[in-house]
Amino acid sequence: MGLISFGKISKVHGLAGEVRFFPFSRQLDNLSTLERIFIYKTSGGSPLELIISKSRIHKNSAIFKIQGVNSIEDAEKLVGSIVYVETSDLNKLEDDEYYWFDLIGLNTYTDEGQFIGVVENLVDRSLQSLLVVKNEDKEYLIPLTEPIVKEVDLERSKIIISPVEGLLE
Repeated sequence: MGLISFGKISKVHGLAGEVRFFPFSRQLDNLSTLERIFIYKTSGGSPLELIISKSRIHKNSAIFKIQGVNSIEDAEKLVGSIVYVETSDLNKLEDDEYYWFDLIGLNTYTDEGQFIGVVENLVDRSLQSLLVVKNEDKEYLIPLTEPIVKEVDLERSKIIISPVEGLLE
């Protein structure tokens, strides 16, 4: 099972036991196709599979109706849960598109071969996303935009960037 963290149940929605789901990325495309999600009820326990019987997009989030959750009280038990999805349940991407979990852990180099660090995280900004790249000494915020990011090679676990002046200072 290839589960990845995908978002969080943020609050109850309405009276019928629906929940609001906030994805970790701004991409809402996958939300309408999800048929199941997973949460962990206890640390170290097995994931609990929840079947989504109905979903809709609402204000940069999704509203899920989960099978067996029929009241506010039932829904409140899920609030705050981190939601995991099976990677095979996600939509296939175009050649130049990547899921965030694909980028975390990749080694980052300049186009001249200088090692910058490892992608530790991504920050979602309204205009563009940023790669959080760390090495032993520093942390860099690198815009995930085409003039700077020249190549993403998942097979070799690396990203090649062409830094603008001041980016790595």
